[in-house]
Amino acid sequence: MSRRQQEILRIERQVRAKLPYRTFREINFDREQIKASIVPLSFVEARRKRGPIYEALQDELRHEGCLMMPEFLRCLAEKEQALFESISIRARIIDDRPLLYEVIEKLKQAELAVIKRKVKGLKECFTLFYETLLLLEPYRKKYEYALNAVMEHIVSLCHNVEGQERDAAEMIARIYHTYANFLERTGQRVNAITYLKATLDLVRGHMWLAEPEKGSASPILHALVAQQLARQLLIHGRQIVRQQPEEAVDMARKATVLIAEIGRQKNLDIFCDTFLERAFFLMEGGKYHAAQQCLEQIRAQIVACTEYKFVKLNIKFYLYLGQCAESFDNIDKAISSFKRALRLSRLYEHKDHEAEILLNLGKLFARDTQKTGIAKKCYNQAKNIYIDFNDTHSKKTAVFLMGKLLADEITPLYMAMLKASSSQYCAFYNLRQWKNRCRPFWHKLGDEIIKQDSNNIYCLLEEEKDDPVTVPVYLDLDGNTFKVEEGDI
Repeated sequence: MSRRQQEILRIERQVRAKLPYRTFREINFDREQIKASIVPLSFVEARRKRGPIYEALQDELRHEGCLMMPEFLRCLAEKEQALFESISIRARIIDDRPLLYEVIEKLKQAELAVIKRKVKGLKECFTLFYETLLLLEPYRKKYEYALNAVMEHIVSLCHNVEGQERDAAEMIARIYHTYANFLERTGQRVNAITYLKATLDLVRGHMWLAEPEKGSASPILHALVAQQLARQLLIHGRQIVRQQPEEAVDMARKATVLIAEIGRQKNLDIFCDTFLERAFFLMEGGKYHAAQQCLEQIRAQIVACTEYKFVKLNIKFYLYLGQCAESFDNIDKAISSFKRALRLSRLYEHKDHEAEILLNLGKLFARDTQKTGIAKKCYNQAKNIYIDFNDTHSKKTAVFLMGKLLADEITPLYMAMLKASSSQYCAFYNLRQWKNRCRPFWHKLGDEIIKQDSNNIYCLLEEEKDDPVTVPVYLDLDGNTFKVEEGDI
C-alpha cells in the first residue's frame, strides 16, 4: 500500500470517529472523482461570470440574432448606472441576477419570434411581453426605473404594429391597460386616459376576462376598462373645469356614454355620478338651468337607492340642488336641500361634505341680518373641520367668509362714525387697514382716538403693527339648529 493510500485511510478513520456513518458516506477525498463531478461552464455562463454582465448579455443577444434588444439593454444599463451614482436608487436589478436573466430571456424570445415567423409570431411575441410585465409587477417599487423602461420599450413596439394586431390584439390590449394603470399611479392622468381609450378600442366587442386565472369570478375586461376610463375622465374634468368648463362637461358626457355601453343598471352608482359631475361642471360654467335639468334626470334613481354606496351620491345631489336653488334666489328650497345634505353627511360622518355644506348654509344665513349668528356658527364649525383635515386652502376660505361677515356687520357703524367726524385725519387710513384685513376695529378704537388727539398724522409716521389676536368664542350648533322638518323629506 502506497504512502498516499495510507494517508487517505488515516484521515478516513479520524473522520469516522467524529461523524456519523451516513454523513461520512457523502465525503469524498479522491481528487480525480472530485474533478470529474465538477460540471464545466458553458461559454455563455463563463462570459456572464467573467465580464460586465450587461456587455455579456448584449454580445449574447447579438449572437442570437436580436437587433433591438442589445440597444435597449445598453440604454437600461446607462440609466441604471446614472441613477445609482446620483443616489436616486439603491436597489439595482443587476444585483438580482435570476430576475434579470428571466426578463432578458423573455424579451429575447419575443423578438426572435417576430424575426423568425414575421406576422405569425406577433401573438407569441406580445404574450411574452405581457408575461414580462407580470414578472416585474411585484417589483414595481423596488425596480421602478426598470419597469418603466421595459414598459416604454414594449408600448413603443405595440404602436409599430397598429393595424396588424390580428391574434395579438388581446395581449396588446392587456399591455396598454397595464401601462395605463402605471401612468395613473405616477400621476400622468392625461396619458393614462389616452391608453385607456386605446385599450377600449381593442377590447370592445370581446368577452376577454380581466383576470383569467380567476375564471368566472373575474370581471370582463371591457367593463373594467370602461369603468376606469369614466372615472379618470371625471377626475380630469374636476382638474380643468375652472379653465375649460365646456371641455369638462364634454368629458362628463363621454363618461355617461361609456357606462351606458357596459350596462346602466349594473353600474348605477357610476352612472349617477357622471350626471352629478356634469351638473357640477355646468354650475362652474354658470349654466344653472342646465345643471338643474341634469339633476332632475337622476332624481328618481338617487332617491330610490338605499345602499351605502349611494349615500355620498345623495349628499352631492342635495348639495348641488341647493346651489342651483340659491342661484335662482329660491332661499327656502336651497336651505331645505342643504339641510338634507347636512343631515346625511353628519349621520354617515362625511366630514368633507359637511364642511362644504356648512359654508353654503353660512352664505345663505349671512344674507339675513337676523341670522348672522347662525352664519358665524356655520363658518366656525367648517373652519374646525378643515383644521382637523389640515386643509389650509379651505380653512382660509372659511376664515375669509367669517371676516367678510364681520366686516359687513361693522362697516355701517364705522361709516356713521366717520361721517360724524371732523377732526380725525387718519380715519380713512384706519378704515382701509381694517377693511382689508377684516379686523374688529372697535377693540382698539380708544387707542386710535388717543393717538389722533396727540398727533393728527401719526399714521404716516409709524410702521403698521399687527393688532392683538382676539379669537371670538362661538358655541357649537344646537342639535335642532339644522333639524330636518318632516315636510323636507
